[in-house]
Amino acid sequence: MRIAIYNTNPTAENASPSDHYGGMFEDMLRPEMPRATFEHFDVVDGVFPDSPTEFDAVVITGSSAFVTDGSDWIETLFSHIREIDRTETKLFAVCFGHQAVAMALGGMVERRDIVLGAPEICVTTSKGWMQPTAESLRLFGGNFQQVIEVPESLEVLASHPDCPVSMMAKGEHLMTVQFHPEFSADYMHQYVDQISEHISDESAAVARQDFEAGADGAVFAKWAAAFLAG
Repeated sequence: MRIAIYNTNPTAENASPSDHYGGMFEDMLRPEMPRATFEHFDVVDGVFPDSPTEFDAVVITGSSAFVTDGSDWIETLFSHIREIDRTETKLFAVCFGHQAVAMALGGMVERRDIVLGAPEICVTTSKGWMQPTAESLRLFGGNFQQVIEVPESLEVLASHPDCPVSMMAKGEHLMTVQFHPEFSADYMHQYVDQISEHISDESAAVARQDFEAGADGAVFAKWAAAFLAG
């Protein structure tokens, strides 16, 4: 199985390989999909495959960019998402990717108060690829924007009081989630350092406690792999 990872986050020249969002997804999925091959595209730099349908599946990462920015590369990403949807190519998208799917297919995204820590999302619609089954999962989060209007063709699979559209799907080919199964607690501590001027000291302290309590990224990795392979 060939999987294209669209890295939508700018990577600093001095960043370590472990900080590369695309690398995080490969590290998350590879143990669950040992026979898959992964190809990375730094789409924020305009590097896209000729067609997303060259691949069996596409993964879209998170980003420090806002999906509402209107940049050329974001408009190209929207076009790829619509082509992926039209051809029913498998698509798994997280955070910025989750929001990009909503925007590309007719939904709406707006800035909201940050949801930071390890929020617990409650599964409202169960799918066969959600194995092992769980009524809720804790995933790391730190988003300043969220989906506020769901495209008519998509259904909400999970929700959180501060982020009602936490997870979406369409048919058997498209699945998105707002929060981060691929992030580690160590990376989340770094993230809080990066955004410290935008959040209160109290919010940072509470979030750091959440990080140390852990999250269910390993469970979601199994879900994502089952979805992509299904």
